[in-house]
Amino acid sequence: MVRMSSSSSAQSSRMTLGDRAVTQARANQSYVGSCQPVGARDEPRCGGPALLATNTHHWRQRPLDSRSPSNDQTAEALRVLRERYRITIANTVAAFRRLSAQLAVIASAPEVVEALRRELHRVHGAAGSFGFPEASRLASELEEIAIRWVGDPSLDVDRRAAMTAEFANALEACVLGEGGAVAASGLPLHAPSPDVDRDGNPSGRPQRSESCPTCPDLIIVEDDTTFVEMLRYALESSGFTFLHYANGPDALTGLLALPVGSRAPLILLDIDLPGLDGFSLHERLRVERPGVYATVFLTARAGEAEQLRAYRAGAIDYVSKPVNLRILMAKVPSWLERSRRSA
Repeated sequence: MVRMSSSSSAQSSRMTLGDRAVTQARANQSYVGSCQPVGARDEPRCGGPALLATNTHHWRQRPLDSRSPSNDQTAEALRVLRERYRITIANTVAAFRRLSAQLAVIASAPEVVEALRRELHRVHGAAGSFGFPEASRLASELEEIAIRWVGDPSLDVDRRAAMTAEFANALEACVLGEGGAVAASGLPLHAPSPDVDRDGNPSGRPQRSESCPTCPDLIIVEDDTTFVEMLRYALESSGFTFLHYANGPDALTGLLALPVGSRAPLILLDIDLPGLDGFSLHERLRVERPGVYATVFLTARAGEAEQLRAYRAGAIDYVSKPVNLRILMAKVPSWLERSRRSA
């Protein structure tokens, strides 16, 4: 039996006490588990004591941005936004019924089919984000069919009107089926909305949060006014400032001229924009104002090709609609931190 001297034993004890934290940290960093949100507070649950969990602990001690919304704030925002979406769905359903009537007259009219595709694209991106995933799924399915109609004018010509009408009825049932219209819910019937022209379409003028007289934290480039309203409510509730552009050309003009100083604003960028698509806008800004903006693509396009194209073009993230507003708002502070470090 090997006997250890008292001096050696004391030294070993001192080493054990001194190295305990380092040894544990190394063990914790030896592998990374997969984290998933669980429970009412969406706390991360990891497959093991991972480095990610250690970093999360430090993040909680030193938040990246003090304006991160609490769970209660986000839950209340989701509740209000869901009810507002239910209030406005009647206009959306009426639009689909008008398109159905037009398709019943001229089923192959390309402008009507394209209008249908764009309206479906908006519902696909917005409905699930407001808490109606089934409506989003149905819109996505019919959007794929409408894309095929655009490519083949003879496809389903005798069924287009009926399919559109059936979708309008299904959308109404999905969103209002839990209790019908909510005009008596006590919520304002006319929620604040982005600038629109006399026909109710986005005007294209930039919308600036009143609390941001100079440079905004974020720039939203998105033509879906319903989705913008959701973002506006969440961002303003959390104290973030922003600009909004409703189409590609106006966004390009504004962002090329926007004075940013030492800040690097974050762009939340849709791909399917009127006049100039999101990829082309992003590329123009990279060439003409390199390093000035950080971009997160926020789009209903969830394909691998689009995501790879975005990351290869320098985007810091890619988020597919419909979005989880709680997760989206949790990401905003870290996106802003990354954009400012790169400025």
